[in-house]
Amino acid sequence: MTSDPRPEGTLVFHQAALGDFVLTWPLLRRLPGPVRVVAPWSHATLAAAALPGVGGVSIEQFEFTRMHSPGGPSTLSPAVRELFASAACVVGFVGGCTGVWAANADRLLGHAERVLLDPRPPEGFAGHVTAWHAGAVGARIPLAAEATPAPADPAGSGEVLLHPGSGGVMKCWPRARFAALAERLVAGGRRVGFVVGEAEAERWDADAFEELRVDGVGLTRIRDLAELVEKIRRCRVYVGNDAGPTHLAAQLGVPTLALFGPSDPVRFRPVGPRVRVLAPPVPTAMRWLGVEAVRDQIASF
Repeated sequence: MTSDPRPEGTLVFHQAALGDFVLTWPLLRRLPGPVRVVAPWSHATLAAAALPGVGGVSIEQFEFTRMHSPGGPSTLSPAVRELFASAACVVGFVGGCTGVWAANADRLLGHAERVLLDPRPPEGFAGHVTAWHAGAVGARIPLAAEATPAPADPAGSGEVLLHPGSGGVMKCWPRARFAALAERLVAGGRRVGFVVGEAEAERWDADAFEELRVDGVGLTRIRDLAELVEKIRRCRVYVGNDAGPTHLAAQLGVPTLALFGPSDPVRFRPVGPRVRVLAPPVPTAMRWLGVEAVRDQIASF
């Protein structure tokens, strides 16, 4: 008969969108290790590949989905039982500190120090989301010193990679301006490429993609996050809206130019070693931003 493992390290649950998930990476680097992230499989494997000391577990497993149901899972597989028993700390980004999920966590993970919080700070919080994470979690769990991701190797395709999409339509700089930017960059001798993901493939029609047709500029439709990471890591500069891939580029250490309008960069700007943000004085529609301002920022990287 084997005994349960001695609890150590941190178990993190996360179910939100890619951008919110990547904004937890500064916290993941500071948590007591080893860190195990229970998240959608694509997100879990992404974090495991990008962050030393972090492992990934699929949240689609039966035991984890039952955490949202009254009574929770009645039985645990040996692997999940060991995962729970081995955790000294638990961080749950589950949208609140009460409710069914919390009650199940109390029952199944009662031996561990537990912090449950919303991925996004409350309205009254004036700082960046990463400060919200660190403050809420650090009050209960000891955190290591802040660790900034290393700048990416500048070797690669040398391409300026443009991502004109976002899960939020109002956050998107007009496609026509992305196309005009690409034309100006090509005219200036730069290599340029567009990249789009599932959100754009589902929402855009043929006319939308036609707006991005620029001579000498390719467009890549990303099939999965691994392909997106490879594409970002090979570029010279990444330019995108307030969207998950932009936050990912920043955390991968790539020179990143983030275009903001209606969202607040004080709270949600990307975090990384080489990040610049173009934002209006007060939140407003994305048409505030001109093509030349973006081109000039790219030239200065």
